[in-house]
Amino acid sequence: MAESPVAAPAKAPPKSLIGSTIADRYKVESLLGEGGMGEVYLVQHTHMRKRFALKMLHPETSHNPEMVARFEREAMAAAHATHPNIAVAIDFGRADSGAFFLVLEYLEGRRLRDALAGGPLSVARALHIVRQVASALERSHELGIIHRDLKPENIMLISQQGDPDFVKVLDFGLAKVNTEQLPAGLAGPGQALTKTGTVCGTPKYMAPEQCVSAPVDGRTDLYALGLILYEMLTGVNPFAGKDILTTIRHQLSTPTPPIKSVAPA
Repeated sequence: MAESPVAAPAKAPPKSLIGSTIADRYKVESLLGEGGMGEVYLVQHTHMRKRFALKMLHPETSHNPEMVARFEREAMAAAHATHPNIAVAIDFGRADSGAFFLVLEYLEGRRLRDALAGGPLSVARALHIVRQVASALERSHELGIIHRDLKPENIMLISQQGDPDFVKVLDFGLAKVNTEQLPAGLAGPGQALTKTGTVCGTPKYMAPEQCVSAPVDGRTDLYALGLILYEMLTGVNPFAGKDILTTIRHQLSTPTPPIKSVAPA
């Protein structure tokens, strides 16, 4: 799936969806991003006259039960984990083409990854961002939703309520959802999406238990958040290796270098 939408839409590609209407209510204006699984479009609700971001799976991907299940899980997590710092899911459905789509609030801002391109952040700014992410995780964990792929690319910084670094946590596509903890009457049937022995996540931010496909809980997300805070303060990820296996080996056995040794004051 494409990365989270940002403010400036990409140049319009030769896509037949541009100018079309999805599900009789979402007019496609432009392409925001694309990836191996699908695209993200800027759309306008034809009746509400409000813009949203619409994620759409490729039609062929929509025939893959596991990919569809992950898409449904993202919709469930984003819809139920209502919190000011979590991107809101508006709608979920299937287009006439057979492709599944997910509608999210449209966010104008930039990813934390882009903010880190300029180097380490100040302590005050880093703590301001991490507190908001922690608050969002607290809410999702209360509902039994473990993100499992928290990283700077999935943290959006927007300008809201006079705050230029208002956080929105995105992309719950790899989330582990305990449907028994969701509000009564709202949860669908539980479904195991990850086969035993399968590793899910982004290695640079994966907790040791993720690296060995062991059970995860809220502490898994907090581990990732700790690494993100480390990176915000130093400008580097402590466990990034030359390849995935090296990175995982570091996660499992390498002590975290003290911040003062990586970014001396």
